[in-house]
Amino acid sequence: MRQLANRPVFLAMLLAIPLWFVLDNFIVAAMVALLVAFFTAMVHSLRVLKNGERQPDERTDGN
Repeated sequence: MRQLANRPVFLAMLLAIPLWFVLDNFIVAAMVALLVAFFTAMVHSLRVLKNGERQPDERTDGN
């Protein structure tokens, strides 16, 4: 889930398909999927900032 939270557009595309069947309207499903995906990415980013976790690509030795 952590990797999907870093890619909200990909998560939105994955969510749009099941929501399309549930809501029976692709436009509404795409909008809801985008809102949910970006909200998930925001919550994940805030959790990382709060906990002070280091990203794997971040270097601490100064190089």
